[in-house]
Amino acid sequence: MKRALIFLLLGPASVVGTLLPYDWPRTGLWGTASIVATCLFVFTFLVGAIAALADSWLARTLPVLARAPLTAMVGAVIPVGAISAVEGCMLPQSLMMPFGIGGALCMGVCSLLSNDYGYRQRRCAMAGAE
Repeated sequence: MKRALIFLLLGPASVVGTLLPYDWPRTGLWGTASIVATCLFVFTFLVGAIAALADSWLARTLPVLARAPLTAMVGAVIPVGAISAVEGCMLPQSLMMPFGIGGALCMGVCSLLSNDYGYRQRRCAMAGAE
């Protein structure tokens, strides 16, 4: 449940939170920044859902330090692949790079935040009690 909340709420909210302060004071609630932020929230929500599935699958076998970069790669590939599929052709690298970097950073941080860091300590403490 924690993983779903982080990937589906914190991830898209962080993208919107970085965009709105730039243009929102000038244009108001229904300005260009608000419309773009809403579109990015929906798009990042879909990317976060797919990355959360990949992260939960990887969490069963890999430690967090190996899982976070792989989840970041998934977070970079999904937006670039989705834009390429919708566009029908590859856009120039200069236009695709921000989507890949943003997806990788956002999903990598979400993977690190969704890890249960106390589980190993509880398991080791329980093993020593036996």
